[in-house]
Amino acid sequence: MALFLGLNALVLNGALWFFSPEGYNEVVLQHSLAVLRGDGLDDSWGIMSEALDYAKTPHTTPLYSEIFFNRHVKFQYPPTALLAISGMRLVDPDRVRTNEFYAGPWPTLDVTTSWIFLGLMALATAAVLELRLRELYPAEPWRSTTVLRGIIVAALTLTFYPVVKAFTLGQIQVWINALFALALLAWMLGWKASSGVAIGLICLIKPHYGLFLVWAAIRGEWRFVIGCVSAGCVGLAASIAAFGLADHIDYLSVLLYMFQRGETFYPNQSVNGLLNRLMSIRQPELYGNLEFFIERYAPFNVWIYGLTVASSLTILAAAIILPRHCEGGDRVLDFCIMGLSTTVASPIAWEHHYGILLPIFAALLASTLRNRRQLTVLIGSYVLASNFLPATQLVAGSILNVVQSYLFAAVLAVLLLLYRQRTPEGVRVVKFADALPEAEASSRT
Repeated sequence: MALFLGLNALVLNGALWFFSPEGYNEVVLQHSLAVLRGDGLDDSWGIMSEALDYAKTPHTTPLYSEIFFNRHVKFQYPPTALLAISGMRLVDPDRVRTNEFYAGPWPTLDVTTSWIFLGLMALATAAVLELRLRELYPAEPWRSTTVLRGIIVAALTLTFYPVVKAFTLGQIQVWINALFALALLAWMLGWKASSGVAIGLICLIKPHYGLFLVWAAIRGEWRFVIGCVSAGCVGLAASIAAFGLADHIDYLSVLLYMFQRGETFYPNQSVNGLLNRLMSIRQPELYGNLEFFIERYAPFNVWIYGLTVASSLTILAAAIILPRHCEGGDRVLDFCIMGLSTTVASPIAWEHHYGILLPIFAALLASTLRNRRQLTVLIGSYVLASNFLPATQLVAGSILNVVQSYLFAAVLAVLLLLYRQRTPEGVRVVKFADALPEAEASSRT
């Protein structure tokens, strides 16, 4: 792990920085240093602050009709997400960065809370790795090197591009990534209700994570369902009391509008983003590959919409419906499949949304250690997911712009590994190989 960290985070990033053309040599380590310095923008907090100011004042035009449709501000979160910025304002309104010209006291509350959530994510990811190693290979003396692996996982967290990109953008996604890691850890420990609470808190920011309820109900995980519903209902009740029912109902029109269009900007790593970028080859003025349209989304295209719907339904159906042959399979990886599928099935899945991949990689590492082919795929997908490759933008105007979806390709590879390892056959192969001598285990796997 230490060797891989050095090669991926230092050697590869150094090569990318040195050999990439001028203007295309941004690397993940620059974001890592920004995290340590506390340099973050206001991507979430500025928009949420504007929405909160409007929601708190008497108004006849519903929140999203005014902010989203009239002012063309891309406030994509539900009203329940405003509880986060509202809470920070209650603590100290002068320490919340809501624009690019912040000159108040440092560190800001959004930076401080993001540091805390990053720390929680690193701890949860390290714990996930340790639990998986001890579960699948109980005979190995793992305890003697636990601290060393924990330090390496912390370094991997600081050099994982989707994680640090969320921080430097000033994104509430930092919270979501950490909550997912904590939910996965709680699930592994058997704390199903606590895991549900963590996912319920995510639902207050990203409502489509509510699909976890369907997934859990089908599997009879009622403690998870109760925890998730309880957290969601408490947050929703508080939000309705603060902002009124009309603004919550108005949010439904935003969800439909975004799902019908999606985003063309290259960080959108989804089926919708890939299709929209292909359209940008002939109509760049409508489909901005290298330009983020601040005030509008991609135009509605019936073919892109149809393929987006079809792909989303396929991905979610595969994750939610438990095939008979997977009964008794690895429920930890089953949880990972649902979390990752919920993200990738969305028409808008930005790079920083895939910060949830980090604890998933930790869970997968243990189950692929004795399978050279699967471990190679895992390493390759990690390299693609953890790094930023801006040189791919050089082919944005040609059919080769599919390479801009390298993170999306890594996500699909991880999904395939998760499905392969989730089955009872995959679990038995790993555990049986663990009991064999080294040479025989290699041949069996």
